[in-house]
Parts: sequence; structure tokens; C-alpha cells
Amino acid sequence: MSLYIQSASFSRGGAWITEALPYFTRNPLGWIAAMVVFFLISLVLGIIPLGGLVLNIFYPVIVGGLMLGCVAHEEGRSFEFQHLFAGFKELYFKRLAMAGALYTIASIVVIVLLCILAFVMLGVEVFQKIGDGQIENIAQFAPDLLLLALIAVTLLTPLIMAIWFTPVIIISSEETALSAMKMSFNACLKNMGPFTLYGLVIFILAIIAFIPLMLGYLVLLPILSASVYVAFLDCFKSGISNDPTQLLSS
Repeated sequence: MSLYIQSASFSRGGAWITEALPYFTRNPLGWIAAMVVFFLISLVLGIIPLGGLVLNIFYPVIVGGLMLGCVAHEEGRSFEFQHLFAGFKELYFKRLAMAGALYTIASIVVIVLLCILAFVMLGVEVFQKIGDGQIENIAQFAPDLLLLALIAVTLLTPLIMAIWFTPVIIISSEETALSAMKMSFNACLKNMGPFTLYGLVIFILAIIAFIPLMLGYLVLLPILSASVYVAFLDCFKSGISNDPTQLLSS
């Protein structure tokens, strides 16, 4: 199947959240169970040496399964707990895992670059003092720390854009991992307007969900997961594009 990128209106950024709600309400227990298990898996891997790398590599595989659950909803069925592991099916696994590997490698490169910049800008002695708790006035380093933060956002944002739609692109087409990541980046770039609104809505909802002992995240995280699929339906269309420059064949 061929996919092509299209632009969504600014207001659709908010609709991605509201239209994701029915995906959750059709089977809330299934979604919550999947999120809890995903959290526990992440927690365990976070403790194990190199577990974080493993989690990064398999993250698109897990998300791909969640997207398959959204496809099930779109077809009149509902999300089921077992969709959490549906991305491990042979049809999708290799491409999803490859996307995770590419994302992990790129993330490591960015982190190494940021560490080098931090040492160059602040100096080794500053980090030694911070480690020993000897820095009394951290405010004196505020300009350099702010600059580092801006550089980090600049470098990490393209990575997030490249992985955002990748799992759902892979399960919806025959695109390779690298091709899917390019498509994801271009789709996010073309829809910066609705994504800006989407980000603001998520920020507000994240604060609200945090208040009741973070229990709100049991509802928010499934809705955010489904919102990726809703956004995909807005930002991509299958078939023949009216604009040949936007056609991305599988």
C-alpha cells in the first residue's frame, strides 16, 4: 500500500485527543492492563544493565502492537490486552525492531555530542565539584545550562519526529524502517501547527493527571497512545496522491 502525507488543520491537534477517547472507553480495562504491564517491563529493564538500550530497541515493537489494537477498534472490534505484544509477529517484528535500533543509535550519538559540549562549555572541574556537592551557587552556570538545554531540544526533537509515526506506518504498509522514519519526520514537519496545539493540550492534561497520585495517567496514557493513530489518519492517506511529490510508495 502507498501512503502520502497531507496537512491537517491547526484545530485537529486538539481533536486528536478527543477522538482518541472512544478507543479507550470501548475496553478501558484492557488498555489499563496493557499500560501497567508496559510500565512494569520498563521498570525491570531500567534496573538491568543495558536494559534501557533493550527497551529503546523494542519500544517501536510494543507501540506497533498498540497501533494494531487501534486498527482493531477502527474495524469495529476493540483493543485487547494481547495487542501489547502483537508487534512481535513475524510480519512486523524485524522492521519495528530495526526502527528501534536506528532510533537507539541516533539517540546515543546525540547524547555523546551533548556530553562533549557540556564538558567543553563547563569544564571537567565543574562536573567534579557537582559530583562532590561542592557547587554552592549553581545559578552562575545558568546561561551555559540554558544553552545546553536548547541544544538538547534542537537535537532530540528531530529524533522524536522520526519515531513518532514509524510504528503505525510500518504496520500499515511495507515501508522499511528507515523509509518509515523519514516519512514520520516529514509528516510531523508538515503538520507543525496541529502538533503545537496537540503538545499544549497534552501538557495541560499531564498536569491534571498528576494531581490524584498520578492515577490519572492510567487513563491519559492509553488515550495518548490512541491519539497517535488518530493523528496518523489525519496526516496520512493511502492510495494515489494528487501531489506526486508527496507520494511515498511501499
